[in-house]
Amino acid sequence: MYSDASDEGWSIILTQVKDWNNRTPVRDQHHDLLHCMSGTFHGASRNWSVIEKEGYPIVRACSELDYVLIRDKGFKMFTDHRNLIYIFAPGSEIKKHIRGKLLRWSLKLNEYNYEIEHIAGEDNDWADMFSRWAGEKPAETHTSSMKRWNTTMSHQLRPLVDMEWPSIADIQAAQRGKVAPI
Repeated sequence: MYSDASDEGWSIILTQVKDWNNRTPVRDQHHDLLHCMSGTFHGASRNWSVIEKEGYPIVRACSELDYVLIRDKGFKMFTDHRNLIYIFAPGSEIKKHIRGKLLRWSLKLNEYNYEIEHIAGEDNDWADMFSRWAGEKPAETHTSSMKRWNTTMSHQLRPLVDMEWPSIADIQAAQRGKVAPI
């Protein structure tokens, strides 16, 4: 399972490696894609710290993909955020310095048999791409050139320049003459 988060979004990529080789780097293993999840941070979650944003997709995946992740041999998690490795490292001890949300998430992960490993950001390209894809980014605009328009009226462009428009009194008189019968 690969996880990543950006300022706007998060992602999880779940793969399966049939013949895992411990001597081969994870990026060179033959992965079969099982599941992709991604989303955006809304409301209060937009103000979460970086470590909370990076931890959220892991906990979300464990909650929603437990039918795949609960297994005798366990599973491997890969994240490009080194601090999560210490906070979410499996074990029976509760880390004293972890408080609040991260503590609850760490306790939730204790239900699973897993290993968590650091992966270089450049090797986490799929999860990185999905997490950055999320969210609405404001469009950047810039002016490359500006043209000044002549505001004087041109008779060629405005054929009705010589037209004499009716007055309000003329319009009212015309309407009175065309009153529909009751």
